Amino acid sequence: MELPLVVELQGRDRLEVTSLDPFKMQVIGCESLHQKLNLMKQSQGSDVSKWTLQTDQNHVSLLINELILKLQNKWNHPYPHEEVCHCRTVSLETVEQAIMNGAQTPEMVSKWTMASTACGTCRIDVEKILKFRFQNEI
Repeated sequence: MELPLVVELQGRDRLEVTSLDPFKMQVIGCESLHQKLNLMKQSQGSDVSKWTLQTDQNHVSLLINELILKLQNKWNHPYPHEEVCHCRTVSLETVEQAIMNGAQTPEMVSKWTMASTACGTCRIDVEKILKFRFQNEI
């Protein structure tokens, strides 16, 4: 894993790990993110890589889960390409940002991004990305 390690919701929240020994993280973001991180640190210690994954499906938990998995070297994103929807030219980043902002179903992702609204062949990829992000079945 290369440092700095950055996890972010563009234009909103950003976690940047700059050192593992001692653990140093810069946090820019909403009050909910700061509160959740403080709560996690108090209840589970300062080693973020040992924190348990969050079950909430909000942007704060999704960011924290991404950070935990990356620190554990378990971040195996199911979609390896930069573009998800070739018909509508929708990037993986656009789909990811929609999910972080609250799109929790393939229909919501389609509505917010236009992905899988033409030929529909990328819908399975959108479903895989959602399943990976939420760690459950869609």
